[in-house]
Amino acid sequence: MASAFVSQVQVLFRHCDPAGIVFYPRYFEMVNDLVEEWFDRGMGLPFHTLHVQRQVGTPTVSVQCDFTAPSHWHDTLRQVLEVRRIGGASFQFDVRFEGLDGQRRLSARMTIVTMDLHSMKATPLPADLRERLQAYLVPQDGFMDSTRTG
Repeated sequence: MASAFVSQVQVLFRHCDPAGIVFYPRYFEMVNDLVEEWFDRGMGLPFHTLHVQRQVGTPTVSVQCDFTAPSHWHDTLRQVLEVRRIGGASFQFDVRFEGLDGQRRLSARMTIVTMDLHSMKATPLPADLRERLQAYLVPQDGFMDSTRTG
């Protein structure tokens, strides 16, 4: 049975602009931290092992993102990650950040490709990664389309 990876992050002073809200590029840093946490804690395949020992990189090759409400310094955000598609050398996943009140703050669809760090070329998903991704694969449902406002 597929499930989402769920975590929380607290908005820190360093994430905010002078207005006291999250400066949008900081969300991408938070998403990257979430992905690394998901590999480490969720899938049991630490980034360090994959990148340094196995020489398999995981660059992001596509991001679609909607910001639907501001987040403020000291907010706690619920982060949800779900895999949407597993390809030959890439996978696509959705991320959403919500306040603890359930208000959506960010929705993103991202694609990561696996890359041989020696040749710097795409390489097939390692079998153990493919298997672990399956636990987070959920049916397609128009996630990004349903999050748009206006």
